[in-house]
Formats: sequence, structure tokens, C-alpha cells
Amino acid sequence: MLKRNIALLLIPLLLGACATPLRVNLTTEQRAKISELKPRVIVIQDEVIAAVMPSQVSMATGGGLIGAMIDGAITNKRVQESQKIMGPFYAAIENVDYRKEFDGVIRQELAKYPIKTGQIVSTPRMFNNAELARLTDELQPGQALLVIVPRYFLTMDFRNLDSEAWVTMWVKGQTAAPIHRGVLYYQSKPVGTGGKASIDLWAAGNAELFRTTMHDSVAEMTKLILMEVEVSATPAKTGESKLFAFNTGVQQVEIKGRQLQETASRTVMLGDDGKIYSLPKAQSAAVAQR
Repeated sequence: MLKRNIALLLIPLLLGACATPLRVNLTTEQRAKISELKPRVIVIQDEVIAAVMPSQVSMATGGGLIGAMIDGAITNKRVQESQKIMGPFYAAIENVDYRKEFDGVIRQELAKYPIKTGQIVSTPRMFNNAELARLTDELQPGQALLVIVPRYFLTMDFRNLDSEAWVTMWVKGQTAAPIHRGVLYYQSKPVGTGGKASIDLWAAGNAELFRTTMHDSVAEMTKLILMEVEVSATPAKTGESKLFAFNTGVQQVEIKGRQLQETASRTVMLGDDGKIYSLPKAQSAAVAQR
């Protein structure tokens, strides 16, 4: 499980996190040259993980091997404690398959993507730079590679089910950075008061609440994927900047951004950090009672 957590944390790094800014908008000229996208959907997870706060002893002590070893031991202990709390919950969701759920929905919905999409290739394996070069070299004139990488997890306090997806587009001969990049983030309404109390609520009734929320997260994330290529990061085109409630898993904070869409229970906003968020509205973010 620890290795899986580390692998998932590395996903953004493999998809161009070194580039600035976080969001890269497809230009009008670039879009005009694309007649078809070749989608590649990479879903590494089939089960939910819980986010764990990494130790920062090394940072506090100025780095070094000893600090790094302490960090590793502390983080590993936190992972083990998290797994112990989640044991009964994992038993209740043994037959839940996020990969299958996401793949089924995205295959159906990508036909509605604003740019024509071709045959979808789904895989549980992340590719490296060499494979990216091979995939783009195989592109025909007018084609671009569309890469979608989702992940999902419970927040560190176990109160929210969060999901994040990186969406990138690549063209032949240009693998240093994508021509388009969007980072999408879904957060469920909070459940319980945190810790084991929240896990018990997620697990109750054969994990009915978790299963429903996971379905909702997949549907909402797919909606964000379909809309995000049309979103401009230009403030003048996205309305007045506001503050929106967000649970980091450690504390409740406010993130700044511009509202894009609104329903009775959720708000979609473009954060100043470049991410597109789907967040529960304050009135719907009450403690779930079961």
C-alpha cells in the first residue's frame, strides 16, 4: 500500500508538473490543426486509498540522511495506522472496482468531447517519456494524443472522498511539454466528524454511502473532462473572483477562484492555482447522518 501511495503521488510529476503554469490552454491555432484525438485513459487504481500527511522532519532539520530516514519511518507508521482504521471499510468495498467504473463511463461520454475522439485505449500502467515519444510518433497528420489520468482517495481526516484527474494533449515531435493541460478536482460533501467515526459511516450498510459517492465522483469528473478544454484561464472571461470552502484533510480553508457553473448542490470553479474544482456547496456540506 505504501508503494501504491507513492506511485500515485508521482503521477503529476510524470505529466509535466515541472512546467509553469499548472494550466496550459490549447490555442485557437493548435486546435484548428487537430482533426482527431487518440484518447489514452490510465487508471492505476482499482481501490481507494487514504491520503497520509508525510513527515517533514528532514525539512525542519535542514535535510540529510538521518532526517530522511526519520521521515520515512514516521510516514510508514502513519500509513499503517491509517490502514488499521480502514480495515473493516476495505472489507465492505472488496467488490468495488473504480477502474471498471471510470472506464465504463468515460468510454460512453468521450463521444461528446468537443474535439472528435478516436478509439479509446485504457490501461492500468503509467508510461514513461520513451513510450510517450513512441505514441506521439505514431500519430498521423491532424491527430493528437489525449491522456487522462484519474485518481481518488479519502482525505486525511476520512471525511471527504476526493478525486483528481490530469488531462493533457500531446502532438508529434513535441514531448517536452503538452500543448494543453488541465487539472480537475472533485471533492464530496463531508461525512462524519473525522477519523474512525467517518470511516464507520462510509462502511455502513455494505458501504452504500461510499458506493453512491464514488459513482457521483466518476460522473462529475467526466463532466469536468468534457468541459475543461473550453475553459479559458483569462480572468476577464471567467467572472469575479470569490472564496470557496475546501477541506485539506487537516483543516477547512478557503480557495480563491472564479465560478464557472452552479447546481443546487455543487459549484464548479476555476481556481487561481489553475485547477478546475467541483466543490459541495456550503448548505449541502453538512455532517452525514446514518
